[in-house]
Amino acid sequence: MSKSPQSRSSPTGGKSFAERPPMVQEFNFQGWDISTTKHRILNSQEEEEVLKDLKLPHLPDMLFIHNNLKLEHKDGLSIQLLPVSALSRVDATRDLIHVAASREWLESRQNSAPENLKVVHPYDWTFSTDYSGSVTHQRELRIEETQDKIDYEKLKVEERILFYDEVILYEDELDDNGCTKLSTKIRVMPSGFFVLLRFYLRVDRTLIRVHDTRFYFQAGEDHILQEYSEREDKVDNLVMCRQLWTDQNQIVNHLPVKKCTTYKIHLL
Repeated sequence: MSKSPQSRSSPTGGKSFAERPPMVQEFNFQGWDISTTKHRILNSQEEEEVLKDLKLPHLPDMLFIHNNLKLEHKDGLSIQLLPVSALSRVDATRDLIHVAASREWLESRQNSAPENLKVVHPYDWTFSTDYSGSVTHQRELRIEETQDKIDYEKLKVEERILFYDEVILYEDELDDNGCTKLSTKIRVMPSGFFVLLRFYLRVDRTLIRVHDTRFYFQAGEDHILQEYSEREDKVDNLVMCRQLWTDQNQIVNHLPVKKCTTYKIHLL
């Protein structure tokens, strides 16, 4: 039986923002324990530890190391969306944007100060990731590629929202050269729940990239569908108005699909 979302954050009592406890929202739905956690960005000590573990020379300006979305099923399946795990999928040795669009990127910044051209660093300074979640099972994890598709028409049907939240995992403005952001949101309805994990990248005058992972659970089913897609295009190829470039919900519909795969994850 579902219960109303609850917050386990305690009163701030005049504490500074950095000292405040995390805000945790919890919800139970048909055998699933769902929780979201929101907290501060990492401190200097945590930054040193993460840099050491990831082998990256830099981290996103806003890394919410404690933020996450977790879904735990009573039969043992666990799906967690974690910022550091996502950064572990970032290329720590190659600048992939430089490789893909070096001429356009450098020409657009020929008057930029040298220290602003992160292209000289041997790592992916856009923090692009193909992370699609940390999926484990207490017993045996069974995942298979499938031709089944998420029923988006059903998701368009208006339903009562039982629980909703959105969590930012990391974000960076790329020294005012664009924006990179990883975030997740969840929506629980009487018919099931839908989760979106989105990596969005805009490198000004160069390209726009969106990597989406979607999870869909339909009430009563013995599995959950996971869809992973990659979309990308150079800005010179985009014909829509520039205002849409910064709208993650709109721009995704105008980018060509480079990759799309759906998996069936069994609960048992």
